[in-house]
Amino acid sequence: MHLPISPTGIAAPTSHYSHAFYIEPGAALMTLAGQLGERPDGSCPESVVEQSEQAWQIVLAILAEKDFGMSNVTKVTSYIVGEENIDGYVQVHQRVVGAHLPPWTMVVVPAQGRPDYKVEVDVIAAVTVEARNADL
Repeated sequence: MHLPISPTGIAAPTSHYSHAFYIEPGAALMTLAGQLGERPDGSCPESVVEQSEQAWQIVLAILAEKDFGMSNVTKVTSYIVGEENIDGYVQVHQRVVGAHLPPWTMVVVPAQGRPDYKVEVDVIAAVTVEARNADL
């Protein structure tokens, strides 16, 4: 359902992503707001790795509400506070995404909405209606 697009004549992806995914017509689409590494009680772990893991757990829980999973993710945008937090986030991102490799944009920002926020992840996911019906 997600056809990776990587035209000849352009540079290969520099990290753990595809340049684009083509999504078949008739797909069910889910868009998520950016998810933070915030625990259910509103607190945030101190480390970027723990915040990244928490943010991805939230993303996957939201996707699961409509029987979507990581294989349905068609676009990821990650907002990382400070260059010093890139490696910690990327470590978690690569583990969670695995071999799926959706298009990914990473933006390094000076701050988030609260001083303790270090990472925010938002995704778009899609699944064909036929695939959803086959799973039901």
